[in-house]
Amino acid sequence: MITTSNSKITETEEKILVCLYYGPSSELLIRRGWKLATALQAPLTLLTVDPIHDNRYSEAREKNMAFWSSMAETLQAELIVEKSDSRNVAEVIADIANEKRITQIIIGQSAQTKWEEITKGSIINQLLHLIEGVDIHIVSVRRERQKQDEDYEAGVKAYLVRDGNRLLLRLNSLAPDKIEGVFYRSVHTDFNTGVFKADDGGMKYLICDGIASTIDTKPSP
Repeated sequence: MITTSNSKITETEEKILVCLYYGPSSELLIRRGWKLATALQAPLTLLTVDPIHDNRYSEAREKNMAFWSSMAETLQAELIVEKSDSRNVAEVIADIANEKRITQIIIGQSAQTKWEEITKGSIINQLLHLIEGVDIHIVSVRRERQKQDEDYEAGVKAYLVRDGNRLLLRLNSLAPDKIEGVFYRSVHTDFNTGVFKADDGGMKYLICDGIASTIDTKPSP
């Protein structure tokens, strides 16, 4: 983690910003941000910088947006989709961080290709020049994937039961239209939070305090 300080920031309330980019690693970054926000009892903001003009369609972009929106709703986080316009990515992140008075930023190590880093400069180095007084967490996506299996308890039989527009986790259920599967509780919480894998087809759901949202619409590489 890289830490800088700045006397301009006087608020003591922690505020977490997760920087997302199109790719399969965004879920890991969101999980890291959510764990940190939960531990600090801090509001969570998800940010993606969208360089694509409104008149261009991208299937990968649409899948990512749907996935992030679902995650944000489940985790009660704010999702910001910011147009880059003439600014570079670091400038957009800095602008949002200052506007939201963010105290901690999470960004993936692979958010930039080596060629982009050579030609445009490291996003991290640019951020250090643009904003101060903010903790910057650089997440190694590869290491996070290796750790992911260690974040959950052994699976237990469970069910998802529809309640209006929501799917709720139940360890016992007689509902006729329930979804049967296995629930893997996160080792980082005492609540019913973790991942549910359905028996029929293996669809996965993120469980946050007993409420499910699908995570099988994976971001495209």
